[in-house]
Amino acid sequence: MKRSLVVASVGLAAGIAALTAQSGQPEQEQTMKPTITSGKQIALMADISGSVFRDVKLSGSEFENVDMSQTRMHDINLSDISISAANLGGAHFKHLGPAPGPNGQQERQKALTFEEAQLCDSTFTRVDLSNVKIIDCNVKGMTIDGVLVTDLIAAYKNARK
Repeated sequence: MKRSLVVASVGLAAGIAALTAQSGQPEQEQTMKPTITSGKQIALMADISGSVFRDVKLSGSEFENVDMSQTRMHDINLSDISISAANLGGAHFKHLGPAPGPNGQQERQKALTFEEAQLCDSTFTRVDLSNVKIIDCNVKGMTIDGVLVTDLIAAYKNARK
């Protein structure tokens, strides 16, 4: 646990070092100066709320027992990450997947896996669910374009008799 906190602290501290004051940024950001230039850092039991990370490499970092509530992330590469024991209540995910190419088309990304997740009362709008597999899941009350999935499954099973 100490090692993961150390690694997380290193990554967070490295991010602080990458901060640069630019015009048009909030006044707090303009007064903040980079404090770390590079290298692994350790931050244990630290409060760095309100910190800004821009153009920072945090690959291979570990975060454990970290409060990232109300964090805003944009243009983030989260490929191959593992998230467990996370509270995502109220989270909003938008524009997920690779950026569209010059032709406006989006390449397929690696598959995502949701396991032992609670997605009740969630809404998926304009989401590509092609080749999605829903296995051993509670779909009670789930609708697709206003039609109950349980009714669709029942109709399918009746048609196969």
